[in-house]
Amino acid sequence: MRGLSVVLLFAAFSVATFAEEPRWCSVSSRDPSNTLAYAPIAAAAQVQGGVSAVIIYRPNGHVEEVESVSGPLMLSQPLATQLSKWTVRSNASGDELCQTLVIATFKVGKPTPQPSKFRRLRLALMRKKEKIKFTTEPNTIRISISHPGPLFSESSSSTARQGF
Repeated sequence: MRGLSVVLLFAAFSVATFAEEPRWCSVSSRDPSNTLAYAPIAAAAQVQGGVSAVIIYRPNGHVEEVESVSGPLMLSQPLATQLSKWTVRSNASGDELCQTLVIATFKVGKPTPQPSKFRRLRLALMRKKEKIKFTTEPNTIRISISHPGPLFSESSSSTARQGF
């Protein structure tokens, strides 16, 4: 009799554990207030590549948890931190948690060549900004983040690296 109660207790625990597994849901869009940026330290080190993560969120869109799956730590940790502050829009109903795969691609542009002394300030003021592309697919969010790259190449003079 005691063995039967242990088996029933284990079965009840297993059912409760599986019932809490998030279901796969599709994100229809992201909230306009969501921000995403290339980690400055990763851009400076020219770290680039793909990062995969799973966001777990409520049907109302509030992100509860972000689980990094793969990718360089200099990219995956800042991405997880930023995604944890997001609110997504989904057509999911009910109270069960949802999960969606996030695939982010990070690219750093080539350094700009050393300009003449008089053009440095103008180029610094006209600096290109990051480009972020966001698309949704069934159960997946694809994000592409492009950083313009270092302002000057390594062959820059020491005065250029220190300032003007």
